[in-house]
Amino acid sequence: MCGIAGAAGTPDTSEDIKRMLAALGHRGPDACGTYQAEGLSIGNTLLKITGDMPQPLVGKGALILNGEIFNFRELAVEQGIKTNSDTEVLFSLIEAKIKNGESPINAVFSTLSRVNGDYALAYALDKEIILARDPVGVKPLFYSLDNEVEKPKINFASEKKAFSGQISCIKPFRPGRVMTFNILNGRLEEKSLNIEPPEERISEEHEAASYLKAALEKAVEIRLTNNSGIAFSGGIDSTFLAALAKSIDASISLYAVGLQNSHDLVQAQYAAEAADMKDSLKTRIIYPEEIEAAIPDVIYSTESTDPMKIAIGLPLYFVAKTAKEDGKRVLLTGQGADELFAGYSRHEGFFEQGPEVLDREICSDIKNISAVNLERDDMVTMANSVELRVPFLDKEVIRTGLAICPELKVLKRDGLYIRKYILRKAADGLLPSELLWKEKKAIQYGTGVQKVLDRLARDAGFSKREGNHIEKYLKQVAADHGFDFIIG
Repeated sequence: MCGIAGAAGTPDTSEDIKRMLAALGHRGPDACGTYQAEGLSIGNTLLKITGDMPQPLVGKGALILNGEIFNFRELAVEQGIKTNSDTEVLFSLIEAKIKNGESPINAVFSTLSRVNGDYALAYALDKEIILARDPVGVKPLFYSLDNEVEKPKINFASEKKAFSGQISCIKPFRPGRVMTFNILNGRLEEKSLNIEPPEERISEEHEAASYLKAALEKAVEIRLTNNSGIAFSGGIDSTFLAALAKSIDASISLYAVGLQNSHDLVQAQYAAEAADMKDSLKTRIIYPEEIEAAIPDVIYSTESTDPMKIAIGLPLYFVAKTAKEDGKRVLLTGQGADELFAGYSRHEGFFEQGPEVLDREICSDIKNISAVNLERDDMVTMANSVELRVPFLDKEVIRTGLAICPELKVLKRDGLYIRKYILRKAADGLLPSELLWKEKKAIQYGTGVQKVLDRLARDAGFSKREGNHIEKYLKQVAADHGFDFIIG
């Protein structure tokens, strides 16, 4: 995991890149590197997890990468490359394709088509910059483009805070997009790496559960490192991941946070004991004063005063902080399970309208999960220099999940709905039944954070009866700390 940034078309791109990388230091505390050519600069702040390869990598072109390529070892064997660096494998594949006559954008696109990973990257060659982001948008990337002028300009970075106040029209780079920008004439060319729903569906329950368990098992295995932990709430998503991880690494650590006696702490302790992982669980009681003190950090890291983003971001911020203090650099979460397997109450209504309606909404949820959840989660974990990994959004897990018929995701029995039914069936045999069918509170309520935010807003003089009292409070906090320039 890293932070990446770049600038092209401005008089002094080297100064631009220095300023941008300084703002991204929390994303990569281990090293910082830059590459300059005429009219452009790119750079990287490095968090060492896979390999020890400094960035940018420079050959015919130059590459910076934020993220992880989980199948890089298989790709390295195919190409006869001996390395422990996923960045080096990616770079070698791109450069080899260009050497064989492919255009830069085609070389990047065809390489990424074979990749299973979470990434945002930039590759610079001659007068072109190619940007790319993984199909789901696990890794964030923002850009500002002005190509309808005499001197075209582009700036990009992992977070909006890296852009100066003078740069306007900052937009998220669309997930699954590969784009080349010519710094001489501003010409753009684009390709898409989207994961499409398969035509052949899985309708048999046992088959669906078996395929799903196998895909998740592999997704967890390739994401585990010797310094990884799991964000653990005791719900089906995190408990399933924990059980799969335990079968691979018995020493895996689980992290749960919440106010004293909160639902999530009680449930995490219960689930860890029921799953025979009591000794793996590490809990942290968070106090209202700690939450209040952390709010400015979470506003700054998420670049938002949206009450939902802050309420959900705060518990994950403390989980990442606890994991960091415990020496971890990687944190696995259950993000994506609700979207892929119909875990929200609103999915019940879509199910009642028909399987095809639920199917369509699930595809929409996956398409939009980056803006709704992933960017927030990445930023609050990286505020603590901890990399977020999401096994439920693995390329093969998504393909399997989209292949499973929607009738297996929501089940109506005796007038009651069972959401994420097939996911629960996939965990059957690995988890005790008392955990398989238990519903869980949303994290902001289960940890008690929502109640604290409500009280803080009222104590600050914002009336709940007048509406939006938490949002008004958060905006005041942002203004008091001078964060207005990054709030979207």
